[in-house]
Amino acid sequence: MCEGDSRLQRHYDAQPIFKGISSTVQNELLDCMYEVYREEIAKQVDETSFVAIQADETTDVSCKSQMVAVLRYMLPDNTVTERFLEFVEVKDKTGLGLSNSIKGVLEPLKLGDKLIAQTYDGAAVMSGNVRGVQTLMKETYPHAQFVHCYAHQLNLTLQQLCSARMSVLKVFFADLTAFATFFSGAPKRVAALAEATQRRIPRPPAVRWNFKSRTVSAVWENRAALLQCMEAIRTQPGWDEATISEAYGLSKKLRDRAFLQLLEFFFLLMPEVDVLYNTLQKRSIDAPGISSALTRFKENVQNMRQQTDELAATAHDGADEPGRRVTSTAPVMKEACDTVISQVEQRFSQSDHLIAAKLVDSSLFPQFVLSFPTSELDCAVKLWPVGNEEKLKSELTTLYRHTELHTGKTALSLLTSIHENNLEEAFAETVTLLKIIITTPMTTSESERNFSTLKRIKTFTRNTMGQPRLNALAMLSIESQLIQELHDFIPKVIEKFAQRKNRRAAFLFK
Repeated sequence: MCEGDSRLQRHYDAQPIFKGISSTVQNELLDCMYEVYREEIAKQVDETSFVAIQADETTDVSCKSQMVAVLRYMLPDNTVTERFLEFVEVKDKTGLGLSNSIKGVLEPLKLGDKLIAQTYDGAAVMSGNVRGVQTLMKETYPHAQFVHCYAHQLNLTLQQLCSARMSVLKVFFADLTAFATFFSGAPKRVAALAEATQRRIPRPPAVRWNFKSRTVSAVWENRAALLQCMEAIRTQPGWDEATISEAYGLSKKLRDRAFLQLLEFFFLLMPEVDVLYNTLQKRSIDAPGISSALTRFKENVQNMRQQTDELAATAHDGADEPGRRVTSTAPVMKEACDTVISQVEQRFSQSDHLIAAKLVDSSLFPQFVLSFPTSELDCAVKLWPVGNEEKLKSELTTLYRHTELHTGKTALSLLTSIHENNLEEAFAETVTLLKIIITTPMTTSESERNFSTLKRIKTFTRNTMGQPRLNALAMLSIESQLIQELHDFIPKVIEKFAQRKNRRAAFLFK
């Protein structure tokens, strides 16, 4: 070899192997990272007693239907965790197609009887009792009880309020939506409102149903500025006829006493809804926690119902012209409260999961001491793989009397108390019941959080990304904390990468 060839060889050997430009190398590394992560999840699942699956579906920027699968289980230290598992491109949206996709994701984990719950939204294809996903899943996983996402049920409850029988409520929500529509996508109108309020106006609330709380709050808190803005649009030159006509109609609403009374009423009601919704969105929420939150919510709404006559008698400044007949809004407010309470009771209180979970609701223990909850126990035995019914009844009877164990309000706090007092063997059946209840997911909120990651990763500039690369990038983003806690993560990735095929450089040394 001549001197020039020797220098060229030394230059070639000195070049770094990874230049960041090879998509093949990048994909191989990402595949190895995802494999190491899946192995860790499989290890954790193998060590836990029960597992639950959450699934939800959305459409990404490339118009592909993506379904996310999330696992929920308890770690050996009795902490609850929810882990991203996989994004699956769904081409068959029938119950059979979706169930096969979920089964394909779960098959490598060999869950068997460990899968005790499946949580989806209430769409017919998911919740159907004949060919729905939940029914087809039970053919393979017989203990996987279906839970209709309770946050979604709350959404349906509030939608029922919007479509209540009274036409006054329908008209009110239509008028409320008109305010958001008027400013949506109209920078000139937003600028006019900013000038009226003498401050920067944030992006208008979305017109879609978001419990209407943002729209209600925005209109109520800025009603004076909105009226001033509408008057300015009507009187100042430079506005088209359609805008002037809409502004006139909205200004009439801001002078309507009935509209303002209902606006104030929902301004007070919506925060109660938001509190309940935020409670349902918590990762740590369990069935007893939902029961407590629902009880507080119904009590607060009932208290509001008692104040409706006072609210209906409120006379707002600048509302209505003298001598105009005003219809009382008190019956409308009362029906709104009754609709919310009845819908909540219908959709939540009659749920078998919430009925069975009363067995470990510490707030009910004093009354259970006097009268054992036999119907709740029967419901739990019907739902879940409880080993010995008589032993469970005996343990619960003893548990209800030992007030020193009732240190918290959740099932997890009760389990922690039993563990701290070294009573897990004495209350073995109760511990099993507690773990099942804690593992059962009440909402699909974690799935929805993962969709936010999907949106960040798969942008319009990356809409040709393959599923393996998408899953690996999503895993690195969603489960970054777990990855950082795995001290051997990088060595395992390097080992897998080196063993995939022969490389020019040696990665492993004996």
